[in-house]
Amino acid sequence: MQKNISGAIFYSSLFAIGGAPTLAMLIIQAQTNNPEIIQNALLGLTIALACVLIPIILIQNSILFFHRNKPNLNEKIKPLCTFYLVLDAMCLLYWLAIQFL
Repeated sequence: MQKNISGAIFYSSLFAIGGAPTLAMLIIQAQTNNPEIIQNALLGLTIALACVLIPIILIQNSILFFHRNKPNLNEKIKPLCTFYLVLDAMCLLYWLAIQFL
């Protein structure tokens, strides 16, 4: 498989797994600073967001997989691959900041 297409599929799948809890925590922290509410709401909101993100990402990755043999798709998908890589890095930095700051 071409490098940018496989990278976009991998990074978007990684974001589907890690992005839901990150988005849930951002939404919860915008609403409250009470640790009890944060812990109770995190699981439910994470599942709700994952139920939206994961199917969207799976549909996108299926389309990329079925059209992977198109000659110019690899170059068209390069910004998407970079976008998901940046999103993954931002999620990782956010969770590291929560743990250590």
